[in-house]
Amino acid sequence: MSPSDLSSSSGNDRRFFKPRSPQFIAFWLAIWLTATANWALWLRLPTLDGYHGSLAVLTLRVVPLVIGFVLLLTSLFAWPRWMKPFWIVLLLIAASAQHFMISYGTIMDRGMINNILQTDLRESSDLFNPKLLLELLVVAILPAIWLWKTPLKGAGKVWRNVLRTVLLFAAAAAMVATSLAVSYKDLAPVVRNNLWLRFMVNPVNPVLSASGVLLAPIFNKPRPFVSTIEGAALGQSYATDKKPPLLVLVVGETARAKNFSLNGYARDTNPELAKRDVLSWRNATSCGTSTRESVPCMFSGLGREGFYNSKEEHSNLLDVLQAAGLAVLWVDNQAGCKGVCKRIPMADTADRVNTPEGKALCSADGECLDGMLLVGIEERIAQLDPERRAKGVVLVMHQMGSHGPAYYKRSTPELKAFKPECATNALSSCPSEDVVNVYDNSIRYTDHFLGQTIDWLKTQQSQYETGMFYMSDHGESLGEMGVYLHGMPYAMAPVDQKHVPMIVWTGSLGARTHLDQSCLQKGLDTPVSHDNLYHTILGMVDVVSPTYKPALDALASCRGN
Repeated sequence: MSPSDLSSSSGNDRRFFKPRSPQFIAFWLAIWLTATANWALWLRLPTLDGYHGSLAVLTLRVVPLVIGFVLLLTSLFAWPRWMKPFWIVLLLIAASAQHFMISYGTIMDRGMINNILQTDLRESSDLFNPKLLLELLVVAILPAIWLWKTPLKGAGKVWRNVLRTVLLFAAAAAMVATSLAVSYKDLAPVVRNNLWLRFMVNPVNPVLSASGVLLAPIFNKPRPFVSTIEGAALGQSYATDKKPPLLVLVVGETARAKNFSLNGYARDTNPELAKRDVLSWRNATSCGTSTRESVPCMFSGLGREGFYNSKEEHSNLLDVLQAAGLAVLWVDNQAGCKGVCKRIPMADTADRVNTPEGKALCSADGECLDGMLLVGIEERIAQLDPERRAKGVVLVMHQMGSHGPAYYKRSTPELKAFKPECATNALSSCPSEDVVNVYDNSIRYTDHFLGQTIDWLKTQQSQYETGMFYMSDHGESLGEMGVYLHGMPYAMAPVDQKHVPMIVWTGSLGARTHLDQSCLQKGLDTPVSHDNLYHTILGMVDVVSPTYKPALDALASCRGN
């Protein structure tokens, strides 16, 4: 290379990395993010529900709005000092958010941000793949290198920089206002028919959602606690010499009722439960679309509406059972109980990963198959208060279930009946049939685990009257309409994220509480929901409480005297 070539190359570098004003960078950063980090939005525009006009016209109306909103955000950081790190973080947020929105059809609202913050390392690691790294490189890292190497000018002229930044922010606000004024008549019905559009502007919505979540503890005072355990007591069945009850309450994870053969699914995903005389309600719905929302709600006695409208924290089902005198234990194979078990004994499968069973059922990163919930379970029961244990035991088992996107980790080789399966967490890269196959295999494993649980309960019938109740926290999307996983706002979430299985094995508890099995069989199409769980469990173990509502006990109408 000649000296002139070197000089030319050096000159080009100097021009490329010459000093720029913060406002210049904020403007072009907004253009860059609009063009490269909003493909989740651009790809969805042709499929808008209820819009039949020109796609080109729609694009021309939406693009200025997106630029304006993003510029409002970037202009907040248009200062000559200490702003580069914020811009780089913004690029990383935008690239990451776009990856998850495109790959899984999710939106970054407050609920999703909360899910991310409450997900443990084992679960979050399932979300990372090479595609994410590629998007980070293109959308974030390359412009971040340019940004870091480009000097900022204007550090000594504070008042002039303030004026320019204010003017830039005002120009962005004017662009948004003008676009809305011109396009409101046409865009308003489109947004009403496609509520998800409000959450698609990247990185504006992720930043606002994350800010709302992080600032909430500062501005929201802790809710006062209201005890509702008063009057909880054991029912009349405990007055006789009957054996005490042992109920296993299984909290399922990410199971959608549609894929259970017990509910009419064409594939045999429940071969073991089908042999065990269980009851499966076919029309059950969740009170949320994420574990963080659903688990506290399903254990509440307030019902979905009351739970979300309450300004206080109330005692939950487990508190009432414990107050009545029963021994209660939560055993977790997930990312915690979301506050439900904070006043009762709790155990975690992680404490047994080094046992022979743990080495067989757990991976190197400590993530375990649900069979670990049964490992050492008799020992766990024996450690409970003996006086309570003599009255009865309620075990809550919190599954890993069908937690995605790494569904291939949720079953054992011998239970992978449906092949080929999507053996990656990049679900959108797999044929839809393979995604369904791998998910159905995870349901097969849940079927196996529940069958094992029932078989273990049968071995305990010399000491206890036993039964099992299973209900999933929420459902799942498997690529329908481009949406994967769960966690969408409830009002706009697909039915598959809210339609959940509810399965009961009455066992010998059924006779203890005089349940008519044939009567129950006739009511399996009755609509039920998480609202019913609290009252149904109280009825199954015969615990009386002022909070108990017979009308919400799914078994009450078939219970004799």
